[in-house]
Amino acid sequence: MPLTDEEWQAFISEYNGVMRDVEEALRALLVRNRRDVEALARDAGLLLEGEAIKDTLREGLLQVQERLNAFRRRLMEMREAGEI
Repeated sequence: MPLTDEEWQAFISEYNGVMRDVEEALRALLVRNRRDVEALARDAGLLLEGEAIKDTLREGLLQVQERLNAFRRRLMEMREAGEI
């Protein structure tokens, strides 16, 4: 069954919210990593700190990826149900 105008508006609003969430998560991640890299540049001997930065980056990117994948799965479910 196709979406009504209200359902489309809700869908678009949700999509926009997902994009805002992803942008904000990436922005925060990049700001934190910039600070961490600047700190490393001051003391290049902190290899463990470099590993912590890498782990933080990996975790943040995985969270963003999961958020996008959840939305993609929802789109696929809607397509299979004939909603879009």
